[in-house]
Amino acid sequence: MSMVLARKPGVSLSLRAALWRLLLAVVVAALSAGSAAALSVSTVTKADTDSLLLQFSKRGGYPAISRTGPVEISLAFPAGTLAGETPPGPADFNSSRLLEGVRLEGDTVIVRLKSDAFGFVGWPEGDQGLKLQVYRDPAGANWSPGAPSATPSTTWPPVDPVVKPSSALTLPVTPPNPKPGPLDLPPLPPSLTPSAAEPAKAGQPEAAKEAFYAVPSSMRATALRVSPDKAPVLRPDGMARAPSPALTEQPAGGKGQVPGGGGELRQAVKLPPIPPALAGDETRAPVTPPGKDQKPAPAAKAEAAPQPPAADHAPASAEATPPAQEEDHDANTLVAAQAERLAGNFFGANNMLRSLVLNPKLKPDVREEAMHTLAGVQMDLHKDDLAGHYDEVQKALNEAINVNPNSYRVPETLLQLGMLNLRVGNIPEAKGYFNVLTRKYPTDASVPMVNFAWGEYYFDRGEFKKAEEEYKNVVEKFPESKFVREGAMGMAKTLVRLGRYKEAAQIADYIDKRWPRYYTEFPQILRITGDIAYKNGDFKKARDCYMLFYNMEPDAKDADLVLAKLGDIYARLGNKPGAVDFYNLAIKDYPDSEGGLVAKMRLAEQGVHDQPTISEMFPLFDKPQYGSPEEIYRSIIRDHPQSPLAPLAQLKLAMWLLHQQNYPGSLKESAAYLERYPQSELAPKAEETAITAFERMAADMLAHKDYDRLVAAYKEYRLINTNRGLLSDTTRLGLALAYLRTGDTANAIKEASPYIGPKETDNGNWALTMAMSVYQNDRNWREIVELARKVQGWRFSPSQRRGLEYLVAEALENLGEASRALPLWTKMAGDRDLEAEKRCYALYFVAKEAMAKKEWEKAQLYAGEADFMFKETGRDPDKRKAAVNIQIEAARALGDFSKALKLAEAYAKLCKEGDDDYAGNRMRIAAIQRAMGDVEGWRATLTAMRDAAPESLYGRMAASDLAASGLQNRLDALTRPQ
Repeated sequence: MSMVLARKPGVSLSLRAALWRLLLAVVVAALSAGSAAALSVSTVTKADTDSLLLQFSKRGGYPAISRTGPVEISLAFPAGTLAGETPPGPADFNSSRLLEGVRLEGDTVIVRLKSDAFGFVGWPEGDQGLKLQVYRDPAGANWSPGAPSATPSTTWPPVDPVVKPSSALTLPVTPPNPKPGPLDLPPLPPSLTPSAAEPAKAGQPEAAKEAFYAVPSSMRATALRVSPDKAPVLRPDGMARAPSPALTEQPAGGKGQVPGGGGELRQAVKLPPIPPALAGDETRAPVTPPGKDQKPAPAAKAEAAPQPPAADHAPASAEATPPAQEEDHDANTLVAAQAERLAGNFFGANNMLRSLVLNPKLKPDVREEAMHTLAGVQMDLHKDDLAGHYDEVQKALNEAINVNPNSYRVPETLLQLGMLNLRVGNIPEAKGYFNVLTRKYPTDASVPMVNFAWGEYYFDRGEFKKAEEEYKNVVEKFPESKFVREGAMGMAKTLVRLGRYKEAAQIADYIDKRWPRYYTEFPQILRITGDIAYKNGDFKKARDCYMLFYNMEPDAKDADLVLAKLGDIYARLGNKPGAVDFYNLAIKDYPDSEGGLVAKMRLAEQGVHDQPTISEMFPLFDKPQYGSPEEIYRSIIRDHPQSPLAPLAQLKLAMWLLHQQNYPGSLKESAAYLERYPQSELAPKAEETAITAFERMAADMLAHKDYDRLVAAYKEYRLINTNRGLLSDTTRLGLALAYLRTGDTANAIKEASPYIGPKETDNGNWALTMAMSVYQNDRNWREIVELARKVQGWRFSPSQRRGLEYLVAEALENLGEASRALPLWTKMAGDRDLEAEKRCYALYFVAKEAMAKKEWEKAQLYAGEADFMFKETGRDPDKRKAAVNIQIEAARALGDFSKALKLAEAYAKLCKEGDDDYAGNRMRIAAIQRAMGDVEGWRATLTAMRDAAPESLYGRMAASDLAASGLQNRLDALTRPQ
C-alpha cells in the first residue's frame, strides 16, 4: 500500500514529517491488529461500580449500546465489524458486584448482569478498546421491553432524525357527569387481603346458671364465704333430698299445676291436707286505718296473742313433769325454777337450779330434769351472745346428757347442741350433733327441727335456694310435725326473697287456712303475707295485713318499713293524703331508719317510682318536694346497704347526678350499681343511665375539641367499653374522630368501619372519608382498593366520586397495577373539574405511559400540562422534574432539538448543581448540541464538565468523548484527500 502526501503551500517540512509518522503509526497498528485473533476481557470492581474493559483485535466502529433484557446489555457493532473475532476466553467474574458474564453473538457483544437494578454508560478506551461501566440504580428494576434505555448513549452522535410535520394533537376533555352514581372503576384485581378468618368454633354451652329473681324492692343478699379450713355445709345423713313430687296445690286435697317463673313449671312443696275442722274462716279483728291526727290503736285484748315461751323451743320435759308433791321440797324447787324460766326470769331460775343440783341427795329423776332445765336456761341467758359463752353453754348441755344417756330428753338436747354450734359458726360440730340425732333417733319429734335450723341458717346468709329446700323438707317429710307450720312460714318468706310471689301466695294461703290464728302467735306472718299480696298487686289485702300487723305490734322491728309500705299502698290506691300521712308518720317516728328514709324518698319524688326511667325522674328532680334527693339516696346506700331498697337508691343517685350534669359522677354510680347488682332486673336501666351520661359528656368534650380526655374517659369506664353497641352513632363517630386526632388510627378505623356497609348512609360517607384519609396517609394501598370494592355501588356525588376514583388510581399505581390504574388516570387527566393538585398526577402518569409506548407527541402534550400544574400547585418537585424529562426525550425523539435544548436548560434549573441528575442533564445538553451541529457548544459543555469534576463519572465521560472526538478529527484530517 502506498500513499502520496501532497505538498501544500505553507506546510513546513517538519510538520509534514510529523504527519507522516502519525499516519505510519496508524497503518502499522492496523496491520498488527489484523494478525491478532482474540477478543480480551477484563474487569475492574469498585465500591459502587463494575467496569468491563473489552480489547478487540482490530479497530472498528463504535457500537450502539442498549439494554435488551432485565439483566442484559447489548453492544451492537456495525455489520461485519467483528468478523474474524474469536470469542473471549473464560473470565473470572466472582469478585464483580454486578457483572456475571460476556459472550459474542455475530456482531453483538452480550453482557449478562447479576441484578436488574442497574444503570450503565460506555465510551471508547484507546483505538481498539471499549469501556462499559455498570452501577447500581434501583430505578433500573422498573425497566420493561420497549421503554427507553435507562442510560442511553450520549457519546455516539445519533442518526439524523426525520423531522415530522407538527401535529394537531390536543388534550381530550372528559365529559362532566353531574349525576350521583357509583364509582366508575376498572376491573379491580382479586382480593389483596387475606380472607377473613373463619369464626371461632362455638364452645361447649355454658352450664346452666341458677335463676335469679329480683324485684324493685328485693335483692339477693351476699352469700356467706366459708374459709378453706371450714368443712362445707352438708345435708345431714338420712335427710337426703327426696324426688320432688309433682307441682301441686292442695288446700283441700285437690291437685293442680302452678306455673313458676322463667317460663317453666317449678316444683312447689306438697302441702299436707288441712283438717276439716280448721278449713272454715274465722272472724278476725277489724282493721282501723289511722286518721290524719290519730295514732294506730293497739289490738283488742280479745285478739291479743298468748304469751309465747321465752325460749326458742321450750323443753318437752317441762310439760311432761308430773305435779310435785307438797312434801317434796326438791320437786317444788324444780317446778318453781321452771315457772321463773317461763316468766322470763332467767337469772332467778339459774340461781335456783344451780342450788338444787348441788344437793348430793337429789333424786335421779329430779336431777335429770333439773340438769336439762339448767342447760335450757343457759341457752336462754346467753342467746344474744352464744359465741361469748359457748364453753359454759356447751358444758351445761353435755352434763345434762351425761346424767342419763338413755333419757328421752337426750334428742332435744342433741338438737340444742347442734343449734348452738350452728349459731356460732362451728359447722362441722353442728353437722355431727345433727347426724347423731337423725341416725339414733329418726322418729323423734325434734328431728324436723334439724331441717328448720338449716333453713334458718341459709336464710340468714342469703342462700335462699338452699333455705327453700330445707323448709320444703320440713313440710313434705314431716307433715304431722308440730314444726310444719314453722317450715311453711319459712318457705313463704324465702319465696318472697326469691321473687316467686305466686308460689309464696299459695303457701301463705295454706298457712292461713290451716292455722287461721297463727298470726296471733307469730304476727310476722302478717308482714310476710302483706309483702306477698303487695308484690302480686293485691293492694287492699296488703293494706289489711300491714295494718293488722302494725296494730298488733306498733313497736315491732320492721314497723318503720311497714309504715312506708302503707304509704306506698295508699299512693297506689290513689289516696294521696293518706299516703302523705303514713310517710310523715314514718319520718316522725323513725327519721334515720330505712323506713323513714324511704318515706323521705317518696315525698321528694312525689310518689312511688320503683321502676325509674330517666324521662320519668327528670321532671321530678326539677322540683323536689322534700329535702335533697341526693342526700336521701346516699343515706340509704350508706346506712342500709343490705336493704332491698339500696339498689333502687343507687340507681336513682346515678340518675340524679345525670340530671345535675355531673356526668363522671353518674358514670361512677352506674358502674357501682352494675358491679354490686349485676343480675338485678334494673340493670338495663343502670346501663341506659351510664350510656346517657357518657354520651352527654362526650358531646361536651367534642364541642371543646378535648379529644384526649374523651379517649381517656372511654378507656377508663369498662362499663362503656362492654356496652359500646348501645352508644349512639353520633357518639361512636365522635369517638372515632377523637382517636384520629390523638393519633390512634387503628381504633379510629375500628369505631368507624361498622358504618361502611353495602347500604349508603350519611354516617357511612363520613366513616368512608375518614378511613380513606387514614389509609392514604399510612400508604395502606391494599385497604383502599378493598374499601373501594366494598362501596363501589354507592351513589356518590360528583366530587365524592372524583376524589375516591383518584385514591383508587393512586393505590393501584403504588401496588404495581399501572395498567389497571391507567383508565382512571386518563379519565382524570381530561377532567377539568378535578383539583389541579390531583390532576397533575393524572397527566403525569398518562404521559409516562405514552412515553413507554413511544407515542412521543402524546407524551409531550400530557407531560407539558403536568409540568405546568406541578409548578402552579407547588406539588411534588421530583414528579415535575420527571415530567420535564419526558418532554425533553419526546422532543429529541421527534427531532425537535431546539425545543429539547430549551427544556434541558429549564431542567437544569430544577436540579442542584453537583448532583448526578444535574451532571447527567449536562451530558444530555451536549448530545443535543452535537445533534444540532453546534460543535463548539458541544465542546464547551463537555470541557466545562471535564474541568469542573475530572474524577467524577460524568467528568470522565466528558473527557472520553472529547478525546474520541479529537482522535476522529485527526484521523479524518490524515485520510482526507488533498
